[in-house]
Amino acid sequence: MSNVQVGDIEIGVDDGHGLAPLTPGKRTPFIQSIGRFIPENEFNKAVAAYLIVELKRCGFKVVETAPGDADHSLASRVKRANDAKVDLFISIHYNAIDGKFDGPGKDPEGFSAHIDPSGGQSEVFAKIALKHLAKGTVQKNRGVVKQQLYVTANTKMPAVLFELGFMDNSREALLMIDKSFQQECAQELVMAVCEFFKVPYASAQKPQAIKPPASMVKLGTAKMIRDVPVYASAKFGTQTGARLKKGDVRHIYLIDRGWYQLFSGEFIPSNYEKNFDFEPVPSKKTEPPKVQSKPSEAKPVAPEKTIRRVIVDGKQIGAFKEESGVVKAVSDALSKDPKNIKVEEV
Repeated sequence: MSNVQVGDIEIGVDDGHGLAPLTPGKRTPFIQSIGRFIPENEFNKAVAAYLIVELKRCGFKVVETAPGDADHSLASRVKRANDAKVDLFISIHYNAIDGKFDGPGKDPEGFSAHIDPSGGQSEVFAKIALKHLAKGTVQKNRGVVKQQLYVTANTKMPAVLFELGFMDNSREALLMIDKSFQQECAQELVMAVCEFFKVPYASAQKPQAIKPPASMVKLGTAKMIRDVPVYASAKFGTQTGARLKKGDVRHIYLIDRGWYQLFSGEFIPSNYEKNFDFEPVPSKKTEPPKVQSKPSEAKPVAPEKTIRRVIVDGKQIGAFKEESGVVKAVSDALSKDPKNIKVEEV
């Protein structure tokens, strides 16, 4: 494949299912927080659209095998790909098991790549894609699944059907309507396509982290308990490509809805299982004054200590001169699962 020109390579893009009918298996359970179901194709269609933009930017040709919102038959999808003689077939889906939310730790989770049991180049591409998907939003990597599926068994080119999460997992269901997650999935799949065909990936502008102001005070340290991706801002889809390794230790200056900001301005996520152990800045113990047998000599007056205020979810909960007061306020706030904690000098 190394001698193939990228402009001669054609990719078949398939967004699984249509928007109607909204039968179980094609939608999430009802989500109270947003007041509706999420159709599977709402996610599939969005990712396919981002995928097409990314592929074209990298120089590939694209064939849409299920254009529009209709629920195209499996046979028509395969025929469109085979007739166009595409070089690779990618089908975008979102998984489901029992169609209900069972609760944290009980729901299925993660992404997977489904191929025909014959393996071959389909398996090669699937493994490359899983490697790239694992670098993004923290999810379980369920690996390559070999099974008889119509679209992978009847296409005449390498073909992979991706399940990028679970509709009956409450956390992953909400990722379906997160535009940054949709873009991230598309980007990682195109990185895999480029690696598979040995062509350079034409990246969009890399997200830039904004460094915290100098007045920000260290809240504590985080020690990684597994490899953790680094993000430019406190949302999925803004990963910088960097990763902190297991055992790495970093200082934390801001906590924002489960995201912890580093001195560099970048963020690491903690709101999915556990990525690191966080240790608040320890309080300093005040030693009792020593008994003196002689009158003490006059000493220069020490400069007045800086006052630092602790702000939790936009509200000031205290202002302190002593570091021990700051630490206690932050520790108390962390026990109540706040969305945002800041410590600022007054």
